[in-house]
Amino acid sequence: MKKLFSFLLLAIVLPMSAWAQNSKGSIVVTLNDGSKVSNPRGGIAKITIEDAVISTIEEVDLGLSVKWANVNMDITQESKVVASPEMHGGYYGWADPTGLKTIDDKNQYPAYNRPKNICGGEYDIAAQQIGNGWRLPTSKEFEESLTLKHEQVTVNSVPGIKFTAENGNSIFLPLAGYRYKENVFQTGEYGYYWTGELNSVLDWMAVELNLGEGFNRLSNNVIYNGCSVRPVKATAAE
Repeated sequence: MKKLFSFLLLAIVLPMSAWAQNSKGSIVVTLNDGSKVSNPRGGIAKITIEDAVISTIEEVDLGLSVKWANVNMDITQESKVVASPEMHGGYYGWADPTGLKTIDDKNQYPAYNRPKNICGGEYDIAAQQIGNGWRLPTSKEFEESLTLKHEQVTVNSVPGIKFTAENGNSIFLPLAGYRYKENVFQTGEYGYYWTGELNSVLDWMAVELNLGEGFNRLSNNVIYNGCSVRPVKATAAE
């Protein structure tokens, strides 16, 4: 998607310089988001309209039980996802639908009676932030992805794991590392991607997909650590 300056009439721009020389006041340009930019009349030498890429989430059909998102989550973006697959995105604690918690207190994620599976529910950050059927993957859905051809590759200088389906479609999961409190570790070495499932024995740990060169498997992580999120969408009603 592109974000452009919105003008009522392009023709107004053409005689602007001559008109400005005989007028006082300001030229106000209204942007698509409603914000305004004001400049003194007569002080504009050139107007340039530039495109700004806004990230969008797209479904990728890998021939599996769910469609996979093409990019990671990033709640700081309007669309809640990054602009391209190699971008790391945000790091989120398990069962934190706000995506804002960085405290290393397991009782904050949530405090009591943690659901065994949060996929699509009130604690699912993808379901709550993006909506429209997007949610966290299950362990089984990550296991399905590991049956595809997968290899470590580099995209725009960013290492990650590329999953390629028999139909030719693929997704790229960057090795974004993980966050502990405010600091990010192991960037470019490993990737940690949340499922929506709690560990079956230890309720302060949740299941994740752990990625790295020759090291791609399901594992567990402490629920307050910040991991990446790659959403999925069901191919049929669940």
